[in-house]
Formats: sequence, structure tokens, C-alpha cells
Amino acid sequence: MSSGGVFPRGGPRATGSVAERRFFDALVNGLPKGWAAWHSLRLRTRENLEGEGDFVIALPDRGAIVVEVKGGAIEVRDGTWLQNGRPMDPLPRDAGHRFRKKLAARLAEQGCRTWIVVATAFPDTAFDREPSQGDVRGAVLGAHDLAYLAEALPALAERLFAGAPRPTQTRWMGALHSIWGETWRPRLSLGSRARRRADDLVALDREQIDLLDLVDHNPRLLVLGGPGTGKTLLAREMLARLRARGKRPVLLCWTSALARELRASGLAHAWTVRELAAELLERAQVPLQSGAPRAQWSPASWDLAPLQAAVDALPVQATFDAVVVDEAQDLTSNDWELVRALAGAGPMWAFADEGQGFWEDRAVPEGLFGASFALKRRYRCPEALARFADLYRRAGAPIEPPSELRVIRASGPGSLADRVALEIRKALADGAAPSDLAVLSLAGQTRTRLCAAGRIGGCEVVRADDDRAAEHVVADTFLRFKGLERPWIIVTELDLGTTRYDVRMHIALSRATVGCVVVATSEEIARDDRLAAVAGSTT
Repeated sequence: MSSGGVFPRGGPRATGSVAERRFFDALVNGLPKGWAAWHSLRLRTRENLEGEGDFVIALPDRGAIVVEVKGGAIEVRDGTWLQNGRPMDPLPRDAGHRFRKKLAARLAEQGCRTWIVVATAFPDTAFDREPSQGDVRGAVLGAHDLAYLAEALPALAERLFAGAPRPTQTRWMGALHSIWGETWRPRLSLGSRARRRADDLVALDREQIDLLDLVDHNPRLLVLGGPGTGKTLLAREMLARLRARGKRPVLLCWTSALARELRASGLAHAWTVRELAAELLERAQVPLQSGAPRAQWSPASWDLAPLQAAVDALPVQATFDAVVVDEAQDLTSNDWELVRALAGAGPMWAFADEGQGFWEDRAVPEGLFGASFALKRRYRCPEALARFADLYRRAGAPIEPPSELRVIRASGPGSLADRVALEIRKALADGAAPSDLAVLSLAGQTRTRLCAAGRIGGCEVVRADDDRAAEHVVADTFLRFKGLERPWIIVTELDLGTTRYDVRMHIALSRATVGCVVVATSEEIARDDRLAAVAGSTT
């Protein structure tokens, strides 16, 4: 093995855990020099006992740390560990201790011995005072440590290895690397790239840290940034900072799938503005549309709901005193009335990308924020793909076909489904997981044909806000996928989305963290000189 660093080199192994991916990125940026770390180290002992360590960190002159990662909101009530409000199983250190015993046995089988200790990481939970429970005290890292692992890890090691004998040789590190490599995961090409570039996994850079520090001086700030500049990540971090200051913040957005994903990652109070409006109205027993259930509300009723909630629900249901808004460019005037009412005189931060505003009659209200800040650095898309997507925002730039984009010609509209299904199967065969893929139609929700059913050419798909989306290929419209991202994006049904076509295409392309395929007919390609240039370069 090489001298040290984080393994895999190209990103974490396939995992549905946002917390593990977040901790991996923190290690990439903060692992001390000379140390080594492995994600998802699996083994089987001579007695056929199997186990997996979320992370194993090796200190050449001290030993190994098994790190068990627990995502979501973590707390202890009445002596019971809770994870997102439910009893935690297994407890913070139980799985780590079981794996430590198996790992020690496996190393002994290979004639290697070293001191192994256990730590726990809560990447979604920040705290000033660590848990006092005896076995956890001094052995835990929180969300606040992720940006400072270069200092936090050595301090943790000093506590855990106090009094432990030092290794007499480092052959055990090579044995660890060999054990980690024994676990075959068919995600070596597209799959390994897919784990690295997620927006909510980017470690905070200096610009972003400086921005978050402004909360004490600018309680009302509008943050502007293009796609992939870390807006959603910063919105999450701002929520954590407000909570740490004793506030009761809520994170509001426009896209229901984004709100669902944020809640699944541990943010209990993440809603679309209209979901929260409906919830507040129900709690206050204020009927809308003659008392019809929300599933039967008309678009007009949904548009009215935020204003109605601001007027009739908040006086008796004021549960928040600070507001963070993502996708601010998509909110209506009624939505902003509820945002204003929720914030009151308290902090209010908003994150917006005005270039991706699809509705021309929507905008952030003038004068609502006392200051603004522009994010410049892009994290999500590979830069060449991001520059190509920019062609749909600013005309006139030279067309440079990126290697991360392919254009596939379908013989006609009737063959789109088969060609899209073929691209799905190719990506899966290349190591991608279903959760790495999204098929985005440029059509609206009522016009899409491919996304209306649960299968595309034999491939099972789900909508973006489906409860199963985290484990399946998503097929949905570009608009319902706003605010989200996946490593591999397949864009199709171009002919059904001709109104504000450039905005639609820019939104769709900028959802990709690794690469993109556009499946289109020859007629659709001919109408777009940018796609035609890519198609010509790959034929």
C-alpha cells in the first residue's frame, strides 16, 4: 500500500449513509499526514464470523481506531440513546466493539498485532458538551469537528491510546490494507467516481466558513450562487449554527423531493413552504377548500395556503423563531408572506440561484435582506460539464464538448424509452448503483411520458419524492428534481419542453456530479447547436 491517505482514493465505497459520506470527505481534507483510513472495511474470520467497520484509521506509531458512524439527530433522554427520535440500535459503541474483536482476531491470524480502540462519530449532530456516559465520554466526534479533523483526530487519539503499548512494527498496516481490498465491490469506475462530488458532502472551504461567521453580524442575508456552489450544504450548516445559539430554526425550500431528502438525512424541521403551511393550518384547525383533505386541494388552494397560514395559523402555532430558505428564487409572493411571518424579528437567511428561476413572475422580494453574498466556487459538476451547462445561461461562448457529456441519437420518439433503458443498464454494469442514476425529462409533469409509469423499457424507476428514491433509479421531470443531484443524469424528452428550453436544460445538466447523457432524436439535436456540437464530436 502507499504510505497513507484515505481509501478508496476516488471516493467512499457504495453506501446509503449520508453521514458516512460526509465523514469520508472530512477525512480526505483533515486526515493527519502519515495516517491511513479505510472506509467500509469488511472481513471474515477463520470461524466464518463476518463484520464491517464503518471506518478504520491507522496511526503507524500508536495503533488502529475503529470509527462507528451514526447519522441523523443524536441525543440521550432518560439514559436512552435516540437517533432521529427513535431508540438507537445498536448503541453507539456496540457494533464497533464487536468489529474490533473480529479485526484483532483476523490480524492475529496473519501474525500481526496492534492496539485497537473504538470511537464514535455523529456527523449530523453538533454539540458543545460531549455525552457524559462513561464508555462514550472522550471517544466521540461531532459535526462541529468535521472541518477540523486535523486537530480533532490527534486529540482523540491521545485520549484513546493513553497508556496503550506502542506497536513494534507497522506490518499490521499492510495487513489492514490487504483485508480492506479483499471486499469486492463492483463500483470501480463510474461507481467510485460517483461518491466524491456531492454538494452536501463538500468540506467547508475558507470562503464558506467566513460566510457562516457572518451570522452574528448579519441576521438577514441573501446568499447568491450558481448550481453546485454549496448552497444547500451551507443552509444545513446555518441551521445547525442557529440551533447551537438556542434558536428554533426551520429550513424551507420549494422542491418536495429536496425537503424529503433533507429530513431523511436528519433535519427534522425541513419542509417545503407549502407542506409547512398545510401542516400549520391542520394544527390550527383552519380549513381550506371547504375542509377538503390536502390530497384533494387544487393548485389555487396550495398557492393560497402559505398566506392563509401566515394570517390564521401562526399566532397559535409559532413553533420557530429563525428561518433558512433554500431555492429562494422559486418562492411565490404568498410563500414569502409565510416566511416573513415565521421569522418575525428573528434571523432569516436565504439561498438563491436567480439563473435557475423557472417562473418569470417569481423573485426574492426587494428590500427583505439587508445584505447579500455571492458564492463563486462550484463543487457539484465537473468543471468542463459546468461550463457547457453555462452555455444555456449565457449565449455566445465557444462550444467545448466536455468528456463528461454524451449525446445519444434515438431513431424517433417511440424509441426513447428503449435507448434510455439501455443507458441505465450500461451505467449499472459500469459499477453505478440505482441510487446514482436519475432520468430527467424536460417535459412538465403532465406531459412526460417516460416518467409517468414505474418502468422505463423494463427498468424499474420511481419519482423523486418517492420513499424508495434513495435505493432506486429516479425518473422525474427536471423541475421536480430541482435542488437535488445524482452522479449520473440521463436527460430526455427535449421536444416536450420547448418553453424556456434553455432554463430547463441548464437545470437538468447541472444536477450531475460525475457525468450526463442526453438521449434525443435527430430533430431535437438539430434544434440545439450546443448538443449538435457534442453529438458531432462523439460520432
